[in-house]
Amino acid sequence: MFRLLARRNYSIHWRFKDVCPSPRYDTGCTYCQPEFPTNLAIDFDKNLNKTGAIPTKHVMVLTNPINQISELPSKTEFIPNSIPSEITKYRTMFQTDDQRVTISVIHFNNNRHQQILDQYNIKPGSSQQLVFLYPSMKIIRFDLSVLDQFVKKYLYSKPTAPVYNPFVQAKPPASNNDLFDSIVVDESNFIEDELDKDLLVICGHAKRDLRCGIIAPKLESEFNQVLVRHNLQDTIYTGQVSHVGGHAYAGNVLYYPKDCQTSKDFIWYGRVFPKDVQGIVESTIINKEIIKDLFRGDIEAY
Repeated sequence: MFRLLARRNYSIHWRFKDVCPSPRYDTGCTYCQPEFPTNLAIDFDKNLNKTGAIPTKHVMVLTNPINQISELPSKTEFIPNSIPSEITKYRTMFQTDDQRVTISVIHFNNNRHQQILDQYNIKPGSSQQLVFLYPSMKIIRFDLSVLDQFVKKYLYSKPTAPVYNPFVQAKPPASNNDLFDSIVVDESNFIEDELDKDLLVICGHAKRDLRCGIIAPKLESEFNQVLVRHNLQDTIYTGQVSHVGGHAYAGNVLYYPKDCQTSKDFIWYGRVFPKDVQGIVESTIINKEIIKDLFRGDIEAY
């Protein structure tokens, strides 16, 4: 069941497309317009470039006592006995000036989610955890009791000393050495596998912001239908994700291809509506083109 495969040795050559292509057919809801409360309008005026706090590492948590993203509390840290709540005590080990780590909860649609948990022998109510780690492209199983070892092994970032400036009083770098040194990693606690499918998730965190909860189901349904039309349904995980920021730009869509090498391969889109789905599938998923007018990353970084 578990296999450790060699990482791919090439990166994606992203190209740019100015606008999202118009749909070529109607699935039945391609032109559906979600209705938002008047006090929760979508911001259509702001340029989306650089509006996303795109991380350098992204931990996607599949094991969560609450199955639906729409039912998550407003902050995932409020979920007891979960990675989002327990990992906060180790924050100084991985959130540094040189590294931004995001911890998200994801849930896949249809029966895919439970099939993955069954494949990795994750029993209901157990403390076993299953995460996807990007851009390392790993599926990792471990017990919540060794979360500190997980942080040290996969997320740790050594603080760097500030650049010397004779005119500014130097502040010592934040130290996490004591905590780091106290943790002993037992490699046998971790089972790794390689991620071999693309990932596309939509923010559906309704209790954080209703806009995401309203639009996510429509987008999820549209993506599923369009992916089937292209015979891609078995090559990509699709579902919903917890809060990623920028609710005013709902729908927020994250696409992480299986050939991710760095965070530059994390494609974050905002203001996505069902009419945009065909264009995203054909341009971004198939042709690896970033759509500028939807892109929340930094265009200048490419």
